[in-house]
Amino acid sequence: MFSMTALSHAADCVTLALAGSVNAEVLSEIERLIDNGRRMQGHVVLDLSEVTLMDRTAARFFAGRLQEGVELVNCPLYLEPWILRETIHER
Repeated sequence: MFSMTALSHAADCVTLALAGSVNAEVLSEIERLIDNGRRMQGHVVLDLSEVTLMDRTAARFFAGRLQEGVELVNCPLYLEPWILRETIHER
């Protein structure tokens, strides 16, 4: 199961908290909210502290968002290296 919540709307930043399993099926919704956040606030932060599982497509998605300036915070230790490896492969 997956859920997403807007945690804060600072003057120039929106934080979206993701929870549960992130897979290809939910990426379009995450992308839509990232785009909305960029238009309305400018900077987007994704809080991954409650993400329990992700597939490779999601890891690549997050790697791509990192390269576009989206900030990832509170990334579980077992997921962060994977996302960073995918960032290297995206270049």
